[in-house]
Amino acid sequence: MNAHRSSTVVRAEEVVFHPFSLPGFTGGTSAAFLNTDVATAPFVALLRLEPGAVLAKHYHPKAIEAVYVLEGEMINAGVALAKGSMVSHGPGVAHGPHRTETGCTLMFIQYPGVGPDDSVFID
Repeated sequence: MNAHRSSTVVRAEEVVFHPFSLPGFTGGTSAAFLNTDVATAPFVALLRLEPGAVLAKHYHPKAIEAVYVLEGEMINAGVALAKGSMVSHGPGVAHGPHRTETGCTLMFIQYPGVGPDDSVFID
C-alpha cells in the first residue's frame, strides 16, 4: 500500500456538464470530466448526447476503453444498447459510430494515460 497516494472522490453535486465536441461529433454533446489525473487512476468522463447526436467511427491508439450506458439508449455500430449495457475494446480497435435517437448519458473509462483528445476518427 502506498500511504502517499489518496483516492479520487467526486461527489454527485460536483459533477458539472459543459458543451463538448471533437471533430467527429455531430449534434448536441456535453461532458463532465470526473478524473483527468491519469497518474493516479483511469481517465473517466460522462458524456451526454442529445437526440440525434453521433460520434463517428474511431479508435484510440493507446487506450483500453469501456463505455457504460447510464441513461437512455446508445446505438453502437447499428446495435442498440439500453441503460446498463457496456461495450469495451483495446487500443487500436475501431468502434462506433455511436449515436442515439432518444438521447443518452455514457460513462467513458480509458486507461492508461489518455485524455479526451485521444481519438482518431475514421471517414
